[in-house]
Amino acid sequence: MEQIKTILKNIGLTATETAIYLAGLDFPSIGVKELEKITGIKRTTIYHALNTLMQKGLVANKGTATRLAFIMTNPKDIKRLIVSQIHVLEDQQKELDEILPLLQPKNAKQLTQSNILHYEGIAGIKLVVEQALYCKSRHWDIIAPNKNFFSEFDKKYADYFIQTRQDRQITARSLWENNPGRRSLTPEEIKDRNPRYLPQVMEGHFKSVMIIFDDKVAIISSLDELSAILIQSPEIHDLFNAMFEGLWLASKEYERNT
Repeated sequence: MEQIKTILKNIGLTATETAIYLAGLDFPSIGVKELEKITGIKRTTIYHALNTLMQKGLVANKGTATRLAFIMTNPKDIKRLIVSQIHVLEDQQKELDEILPLLQPKNAKQLTQSNILHYEGIAGIKLVVEQALYCKSRHWDIIAPNKNFFSEFDKKYADYFIQTRQDRQITARSLWENNPGRRSLTPEEIKDRNPRYLPQVMEGHFKSVMIIFDDKVAIISSLDELSAILIQSPEIHDLFNAMFEGLWLASKEYERNT
């Protein structure tokens, strides 16, 4: 049940809408009084949620104002809701592409030379990750501890991250902590990620992921801190790149677990 609630939340239903929709599915039709008794949600809140569910096409009603009953539409209609959201996002992307040339700041040249931005929360981290996923070079130099944001956050997002990285054909040089329990990579993954083990002295002493790409450096915290820093600076990029090269030379070759 928790998985169902999580999925419905991910596609845009609130917790209240989910509770009401799932409760109503057990009946051919149901009234607000019955929904209030089953869910424990206040009647005024139920009315509001039913109205928003009707706008989403997931609830219909029948009867009169004094004897009104609600019918939960077939769960297959949820797929239609997702398709509708996809179309809306595609339209918004097209509209944004049209106005982007008009949104360039007057000091854009200065901003591209050196810029340090700090982001908070899941949404902020995802913005930084998108910058890395859509880098021009399609290559990363990355340092990552065994436990990091990507390994501990929502699996659905981790799958999206991996799939988008593959679709973008991003190659990398990866420096990892040695972890005997890590899943063995496939030959294709080894080719794309080009992993090596960090010097032992670094193991257990850091929790953030660092990704070097283009003229930028992204530092993504663990799930505990939920923050990220994006540095755009040729000089700072070169400094971190030189540090990475030194660690790369001191690293050990990746070994598949047998």
